[in-house]
Amino acid sequence: MIIQYIATGIIAAIYGQLVLRVLKDKTSIIKILFWLIFWAGAIILIWLPKGIIDNIGQFFGVEKGLDLVVYLSIIILFYIVLRIYNKVDKTQKNITKIIREIAKTNAK
Repeated sequence: MIIQYIATGIIAAIYGQLVLRVLKDKTSIIKILFWLIFWAGAIILIWLPKGIIDNIGQFFGVEKGLDLVVYLSIIILFYIVLRIYNKVDKTQKNITKIIREIAKTNAK
């Protein structure tokens, strides 16, 4: 299937970006290792025979293995959105606090 080759090419490009980040020292090694393992798992899932993926899906009570992958992807994406929302909210509160302190200092 051609989609496997396309997805593998995209993941290879992502690996290239991860390597560039390591070389530029723009992120922590733990995050890099997490993403390397994550995308390695994606490559494995992409190239597993359909029967094996369906068996894994049936083990978890889903008819098709691809449905399981989609469900897990949606759950992971919602979790990531929640974490980003929390970080943005925390950043906004910190900015507000800093601006108030600057305003108090300038008012004196």
